[in-house]
Amino acid sequence: MIFFILKKLMLFFIILYVPKSFADSICLNHINVKLHSEIKNTFKNDDDKLGYALGVSLGNYINQSFEKQKKIGVNLDKDSLVKGVQDAISGNLKLPQQEIAGILIKLEEKLKSATKIQLEKNAKENFIQGELYMKNFSHHKGVKKTSSGLLYLIEKLGEGESLKDNTKITVHYKGTLINGVEFDNSYKRGEPVSLMLKDVILGWQEGLKYIKKGGKIKLVIPPHLGYGENAIINIPGNSTLIFDIELLDVINSES
Repeated sequence: MIFFILKKLMLFFIILYVPKSFADSICLNHINVKLHSEIKNTFKNDDDKLGYALGVSLGNYINQSFEKQKKIGVNLDKDSLVKGVQDAISGNLKLPQQEIAGILIKLEEKLKSATKIQLEKNAKENFIQGELYMKNFSHHKGVKKTSSGLLYLIEKLGEGESLKDNTKITVHYKGTLINGVEFDNSYKRGEPVSLMLKDVILGWQEGLKYIKKGGKIKLVIPPHLGYGENAIINIPGNSTLIFDIELLDVINSES
């Protein structure tokens, strides 16, 4: 085994550190073929490869889970986990099933508690960072702030009728977080969105009334005018939201 590892390290050293001209002269193709042959001989058939591929997939998932749990203060021992998998497969368990079930219930409770604490911590930090972002953005030329705390920058006013709560709007938009992460984009989906103004978040309901059909506006929306402390898909709790919106069409109800 030691000889095998040393041989691999030697080959790795040759590939990385030998000058290309010299490497060409000793024919690296021969080394690559030999390595491929050794890897190929590890598997007897396609079923072996399938089992290995599933094992790698499981291992990657476990690694990702470990990293996520570590971030919320829950540290698990990988060696013990691997040993548990081996014992489960061999049927040679070191703990009774009832005790294992109890341990897993406690782990689930611990993870829920740790996740809740981390989400609350993140929400507080998001709020602080959002306040700082809005303070800086408010100093940009043309930016206006409303009594509700909404910031907006009209890029194109548009023309036609003013929007009302029962107005049907058709828009193209891009939504990002203050760190630049994009969470939604109708342009990338390839089609605009039509909906009633009264059905959108408060920041949109207020901000879109400052433009008309054909207009464009940038909205910086504080959490209380967006999704508040609630975390939804791709949007953490207490997030300040940035929207670039193009108002394509406006249909005001007759009633």
